[in-house]
Amino acid sequence: FLPLILFNVIYIINADSLTNSDDLFMILNHFIFFMVVYVLANVTWNKSQIRMLSSLFYISFPVLLLMSFVLTDELNNNAIGAYTYFLAFFPLLYLLGYSKSLKRTQILLISTITFILIFSSDSRSILISISISLFTFFIWKLLSSYKSLFYIYFISLLGFIYWFTVEWPKAYSWKYYYLLNEWSYKLTGKELSTGRERIWERLINFMKEKLYFGHGSSVVPEDLTGTPLSAHNIYIQIGLQVGLFGVLFLILFLFFVWKTLWKNRFDKRVKLVASYLVGIMIYQLFEVSLTQNQFGLGLLQWIIIGFGLS
Repeated sequence: FLPLILFNVIYIINADSLTNSDDLFMILNHFIFFMVVYVLANVTWNKSQIRMLSSLFYISFPVLLLMSFVLTDELNNNAIGAYTYFLAFFPLLYLLGYSKSLKRTQILLISTITFILIFSSDSRSILISISISLFTFFIWKLLSSYKSLFYIYFISLLGFIYWFTVEWPKAYSWKYYYLLNEWSYKLTGKELSTGRERIWERLINFMKEKLYFGHGSSVVPEDLTGTPLSAHNIYIQIGLQVGLFGVLFLILFLFFVWKTLWKNRFDKRVKLVASYLVGIMIYQLFEVSLTQNQFGLGLLQWIIIGFGLS
């Protein structure tokens, strides 16, 4: 927990003033998430509690379905896909780790419900996150066989995050980019990039101005660019606010969570949590919900991490 404590401390140090409502809200937000994951990590969960939590998914499904097709202005599509993905963790946790028999029919039902909502939300970020989560889940036997491979996989994930954040925004200058973009449009009906990559390129330049400690705890892209557009990338957002040290502390914490999962790597619950942890890290390439913005989504992600540590 030390890196996460330091992550919170650097936000306090970097605040303009604790009487500033934006700074205070940011610090309070982080403190709540820290307390949630710390408390959950120190609780021993029994079968009945997990079964009760799994009901959240079934209760939420009709609400999310209604928001997806009827009350379309109440919640954006990306958030609907994300809530579905993270809430599916609880029934899957129960079925994989606490149910006496592996109920394939129920798992299939949960998977079907999840994919119906996610495909209806048309959220590419969640589809990418789920794809890498599933990949991690299905190669877990190999990953858990060798400690070196276990760590290499996590480092490779960090390498991908760095490449996607720093190098991908320059893709428009690649020789074959426009050809690839044309293929993407023909296959999916969407262009290869969303346009936010060009914003990332600008924001990274702002990061370089105050590389180590950032521009301030509550700084948002609008303060620097003059446009209301969000970073939609937690690594850039944190880098802007508290610099490379802030990003480093968060990544160190996530690494120590990953390292802790090795201890019970043969437990199906740990296998599920590890897959979700990877999915969370990838999802944050497109959102900033882990530490700020969309409190409900952030809370769900920290709960999943807390269960993993437990």
